[in-house]
Amino acid sequence: MAEKEERSGSIPLLPLITLVGVGSGLLIFFPQLTSSRPPGGDRRLAATTYDADTINARLWQDPLAAAFVDWKKHSEASEAHSIGQFREQMIKKCLAGPPVLPPEAKLRFVAFQKQEHLPTEPVQIMAVMIPGGPYVEDVERRLRSRRAVIEGLGIAGYDPEREHEIGYFCVPWKPFNPNVVESVLELEDDRARDETPTFEPIEPVQPIRTKFKQSSNGKQADKQETEKQPLVVPYEWCEARTFCPRRGPPHLLVLWLRDDAFRDAPLARLADLISWFHFKFSTSELPSLPQFLVLGPDNSGTLHAMVREAESAPWTDKTRECLATTHIYSSQAEAAETRLLYGIPELGIPRTCKHLIEEKVKGPIMDHGFCFERTIPLDNQIVKTLRQELELRDVTQNDDVAILSEEDTFYARALCSSFAAPDVDGEIGPLLPMVHAYTYLRGIDGKLPSDDKDQRETKDADQGTDKDTQSSLRPAEATEGLSQADDIRRLAKMLQDLDRSLRSGDLHGRKSRGLRAIGLLGSDVYDKLELLKALRPMFPEAVFFTNYIDARLAHPDEWKETHDLVVVSARGLSLDGPHKEFQRVAPFRDGGQTALFEATLQAMGQISPDSTPNRSLVFEIGQNGAKELHLTAEKETDELFKVFAKYLLHIGCFITFGCLLVTWTWSVSFRIRTPKQRT
Repeated sequence: MAEKEERSGSIPLLPLITLVGVGSGLLIFFPQLTSSRPPGGDRRLAATTYDADTINARLWQDPLAAAFVDWKKHSEASEAHSIGQFREQMIKKCLAGPPVLPPEAKLRFVAFQKQEHLPTEPVQIMAVMIPGGPYVEDVERRLRSRRAVIEGLGIAGYDPEREHEIGYFCVPWKPFNPNVVESVLELEDDRARDETPTFEPIEPVQPIRTKFKQSSNGKQADKQETEKQPLVVPYEWCEARTFCPRRGPPHLLVLWLRDDAFRDAPLARLADLISWFHFKFSTSELPSLPQFLVLGPDNSGTLHAMVREAESAPWTDKTRECLATTHIYSSQAEAAETRLLYGIPELGIPRTCKHLIEEKVKGPIMDHGFCFERTIPLDNQIVKTLRQELELRDVTQNDDVAILSEEDTFYARALCSSFAAPDVDGEIGPLLPMVHAYTYLRGIDGKLPSDDKDQRETKDADQGTDKDTQSSLRPAEATEGLSQADDIRRLAKMLQDLDRSLRSGDLHGRKSRGLRAIGLLGSDVYDKLELLKALRPMFPEAVFFTNYIDARLAHPDEWKETHDLVVVSARGLSLDGPHKEFQRVAPFRDGGQTALFEATLQAMGQISPDSTPNRSLVFEIGQNGAKELHLTAEKETDELFKVFAKYLLHIGCFITFGCLLVTWTWSVSFRIRTPKQRT
């Protein structure tokens, strides 16, 4: 029998299985986070089991939307949500122990007449100013604000009294008046008329303001008050934990205030709201006004209105007294001091917003406890850090830079002016010849809020015309309608022409390197993404930078447009530096949420304002998310060495694994078997 030489023709399965396993490892260990919670629930059980002024709402829900929807449904109901009923509830919170009442007695102030002493416990009030707009970004900001405040109060030892419910009350509110002096005078006149006691003098507790009443049909009884529209104020009670050492009052009241309702005269409006919590106590030791901690304003525009109001200072002593126990912590308004105080004479003394507001509010009143603090780095620090980072990326002062900013927000206009000014710490100067400023209107996509019915109709229409749209010869961005995408396309073309003119020397009379950097300065992250989609393909070599870190910028779906994007922000997605002990809280969605969380800790005395780092942070968007960078050369060298060593180690391991795999595959697939011996 002839000898046979056998070769193996089988496919090596083990190496293929290994490669498939390595390639699909990310899918196995990083699955998409989808909840298995089934939809549904019984709306019939949504009725509250507690007080009549509370509604169902979880801690992550929008507090303003939940309260406003219920108010629209029951606007003609009884006075369960009136400020008078809420004050009675607050008086109960002030009492250390409830009095013994007959079963048929209704809880009124007159029930405490015969008590010689009313033991009381202090109540602290925290008012959080949030955006009141109906747009998607406003709703998202309210969700983020509530989570930041609740997390901060949890660290301070306060938990919500009812985890699945929120209450609200209605306060009469004067219409918006563009003249700040007239607005303040109207508010003070109304408050002077309202401060007439309606209860018997023998009662130990008398509310100062009692005029806002409702009849059985829910309408105001006084004709003079018919012009006022109620301000819906969501609230929730927080109680100190019993198993933790108490550092503050046992009760904390959190109020959620619409920032746009205070934009004409913020301080006078705030004093008007505080006056509803002004009580006269004849037999107790509780002060007439509780301490007010205000987290706001929500944006730089409202802070600018507050500065203008303080400049004129049209208040009476009554208004100043209402603000005597108020501490304001501004963590969302980042406009530079020079932009907010522009046009206000210094009178030989360098002023800041803090000095101006505190000086005007305190006035001649002795021992006034009003306080105003700005808790984050301002725009001048942001601009300074941006310029330093651009220099590290070979963008010199002689290079041309284009900046695109929102036209319809005070914050974006101030930031653009600070970036283009010769001196970020001085007065507003002319635009630098190397900085080319352009503007756009916020909401490029043109999307408006709509109800469920409109959303269903829009979805059905999109599905019905999907094929027609794909086969249509119309451009992707229509030249009519609400969307401004076509404007952005033309703006990108304008920048491209500018770049050609700079490179050819037609603009400055000398050739330059064109647009070396493009900045997107604004507050809407979705607008920035639209701009990046239009500009990134046309300027592949330019350095793109922006302000305000947001988790959406590092989302995998947006990485094609946001990769290598430089972001300078006052705060990151979590607290850093000396406050690492609070990092047990999961990272937030944007830097503003972190700043509000930090301001909550400051207001509750958990961290000192002096320990807050007064520096901005630099991030770069990479494949693994936002990476924080450092500006010093030593730290930059260390970071580059670490990155180089990491990649070198990965490449070495990959080459070694590949060589071993090829050698093993060759030996298995092509080895020659020895012929069998002839029998």
